[in-house]
Amino acid sequence: AQLDDSFWAEQFAGLQDPHVAPINELVDRLSHAKGAVRLPHAAPWHGGIHAPVLSVLNDPGEKTLVPDFLCLRNPDRASDRQRHLMTEFDINPSDFCPWNGYPWPRENKKDLTPGEALEGGRALLEIMSLMTNLRLLLLLGRKARDAADAVLPELTASYPHLEVVRSLHPLGAKSTVHRQEQKVVWANVATLIKQGMA
Repeated sequence: AQLDDSFWAEQFAGLQDPHVAPINELVDRLSHAKGAVRLPHAAPWHGGIHAPVLSVLNDPGEKTLVPDFLCLRNPDRASDRQRHLMTEFDINPSDFCPWNGYPWPRENKKDLTPGEALEGGRALLEIMSLMTNLRLLLLLGRKARDAADAVLPELTASYPHLEVVRSLHPLGAKSTVHRQEQKVVWANVATLIKQGMA
């Protein structure tokens, strides 16, 4: 998807659709907590609060590069790789709700500090509390894992039956072995989604 096509106009028009409005209210609160910094909003193309999978990546990137949406049709390589995996394993965009382990922009690519991980973890718990049909927490990359680990006791106590899958960042599978491992993870995600629909 290109930035100027009608798809993005539809996403802007749907920011207050019922399945994404609660997430976008959370995004606005998180933005104001950091001085009204620009954050990406939930795209109505995805399943929003009704998605069975909360897919967590790293962070939105640098302030000047923050995309408009949390969306796997963003024109970046990580989104492109996830779209290919979803197509390969017949996963519908509405099955996913994308999120970031640290929801705010960062000016470096270093690991999260313990304080950042805890902030990200608290935000993760907030979006999880909005989900109506959450069955799988998909942690893609170290920052996603660090955020979840920072609040792990509360997360596991609140969601004792939730499947938690830890895997590489979409662009982290650089060797043949890692790419095969990545495909196994995504095949299992597809299976879990279909089992939940049965």
